[in-house]
Amino acid sequence: MNATCRARLAAVFAVCALSAGLGLQTPAAHGAVCAGRPADRTLAQLFMESNAVASGTLTVSKAAVRKAFSTGDYLDLPFVGLTSIAGKVPQRLTVKIYAERRRGGVKPEQLETLAGGPVLVFLVRGRDGEFYLTRGEKALQPATPATVQAAERERDRQWAILRAWKPDRSLPHFGDVKALVAELAAIRRPAKGNEAGYDEARARQDAIFVRLEKLGKSAVPAIVAHLDNRRPLAVQQLALVNQPPNPIEAIRTYEPEQIVDALAATLNQVAGQTFDAIYSGGSEAQRRSAIAAWRIYTDDLLCYGR
Repeated sequence: MNATCRARLAAVFAVCALSAGLGLQTPAAHGAVCAGRPADRTLAQLFMESNAVASGTLTVSKAAVRKAFSTGDYLDLPFVGLTSIAGKVPQRLTVKIYAERRRGGVKPEQLETLAGGPVLVFLVRGRDGEFYLTRGEKALQPATPATVQAAERERDRQWAILRAWKPDRSLPHFGDVKALVAELAAIRRPAKGNEAGYDEARARQDAIFVRLEKLGKSAVPAIVAHLDNRRPLAVQQLALVNQPPNPIEAIRTYEPEQIVDALAATLNQVAGQTFDAIYSGGSEAQRRSAIAAWRIYTDDLLCYGR
């Protein structure tokens, strides 16, 4: 085991050994785990954005794919013999997609090639409990010994980060974020019908989120360090000004229920990343997933840049 790894990760021997065993140097980063540079950034991002990853067989027919894309209809993608690589999935699962050729979506040619064969599938679970394909063309790809092994290695790398993760007070803006979150939690929820109290609480809350946003990208790791905060928001409203170029709408509005929801929306605003859109609340599983993804993202950001 190399000296840098021992110094950085004395308390997390297993992660340190993983890094040394792969022959990877551990960069000097603010208390980050640095469990290994992602071999494939696209694969790493897919794992962060997914609630489940599995291998199995896609049993849709080529004819069904062609018909759905020619008519712009919905298309059922049945998967059988699913084996989980990460997350819980049933052995049989049907995912519905809208058959439209679009940027970042699975292409019809890709589906025809994969039809009837072994695949890797990356899935997100909505608030309705249904599974959907994760964003991106590679949310569905051929399952070969090489691609399955790469997925398992990335899963293990991300698990190592999560097992060893802990908040680091030496991060830039850690104290600023801590103070602002404390201010946020101290705002009292106005009594029902108290319009003046509501306006005052909303103004105070909005001002805090503006200050958080103004801290900029360098504060992202510190915000993530305070993300797991389940205290209720005094006012379940949040408006964020869309940034150019060419935003579809000037302002995005959300209804976050807890501080974690609103901080996740702020992180999306500052970093331009989306992991489980809990900005208007979500299930406990979605909140845990979002927190985990942000921790992995910022660990890689601190260790290797993105």
